[in-house]
Amino acid sequence: MTLSEMKNRFRVRNGEMEIEYEGSLNEVNKRYDKALEWLTSEQITSTKQKGKDQNASVAKKDKRGGARKPIYGEKIDELVDEGFFSKRKSLDEVIKGLVPKNVPTRDAKARNAILSNLRRKIANKNAKLKGTTEQDVWYFWVD
Repeated sequence: MTLSEMKNRFRVRNGEMEIEYEGSLNEVNKRYDKALEWLTSEQITSTKQKGKDQNASVAKKDKRGGARKPIYGEKIDELVDEGFFSKRKSLDEVIKGLVPKNVPTRDAKARNAILSNLRRKIANKNAKLKGTTEQDVWYFWVD
């Protein structure tokens, strides 16, 4: 190699991907700019993906199992619209009426969630649904 011959080289690494180039100064500069552009574009997409993965792992660590979708309120509204509450129904009858709607009704948590949704609906001043307790049993109806 002579002193007049100028060679440069570079190496760019992004995760498991690596670009290495050796050549004349002008060609190395052009390729380096392209490699740097590739590197910055790959970092942006990979950090977006990492952010999604991190959010997913945070959701998995949550003891509740992730965000809950309110399902009981919609299904209770469907029962009201179908005329289910035209006659007075106890909480147990309401739970049996929700079974065909494919909502969870078996455990105590589901029972409490259904009751709290029903109570929330009757608390509204303009609510169609009415309710009361008699001897520790909840009853619901529509006027």
